[in-house]
Amino acid sequence: MNRPRSSLWPLAAVLLPALLVVLGACGDGDVDGAVDGEVELVAEGEDFFATLCFPTADGLLRCEPRAIPAAGSVEETAAVIVQALIDGPGPTARTHAGDDPPQADEERFPVLPPDVGLQAFDLVNGVAYVDLTVARTGSTLRFERPAMGLREELLAVYSLVNSLTASNLGIERVVLMWNGEQRLTFAGHVDTSRPLLPDLDRNAEPSADL
Repeated sequence: MNRPRSSLWPLAAVLLPALLVVLGACGDGDVDGAVDGEVELVAEGEDFFATLCFPTADGLLRCEPRAIPAAGSVEETAAVIVQALIDGPGPTARTHAGDDPPQADEERFPVLPPDVGLQAFDLVNGVAYVDLTVARTGSTLRFERPAMGLREELLAVYSLVNSLTASNLGIERVVLMWNGEQRLTFAGHVDTSRPLLPDLDRNAEPSADL
């Protein structure tokens, strides 16, 4: 299934001054992807605590709270989360007071190869549409998707899905796309022909209850 490219939020859009509505997990969605229920307003540019799930050497995902600057909309803030996953774990994340920091002896890895980028992001009725692309390097022809083994692909898929659905943005399911098209598989193994629900069994303890 392909989504019209005109409906996807472009990364180069100018951020409008606004308040980010951080949506609660309860309530029904409307045509704009909003969710009725309790909301928390976070001023644009202030810290928003997202949940980022990075692959680890044991084949599971280690999820951690990460302070990111709130953008001008839910979609823009969710796009920042995806970009943070692509950029990799980096230094130890800032956490809420009282939260346990990531375990120092557990090596975490970037979610995707360094030549993968976020092309566009859209949110409709609680479904996030994540459009990825492989960057062109010099005169080298662009590959449609990176090569991945099954375990690497599973970790990449559910790093994106589990992070977005756990970050209190009203996202319930995730559609993963390449170059504006929804493919049958993510990179040859994992079925991405339908919107994906989170799989908390892939999270390392104690992150499954985040």
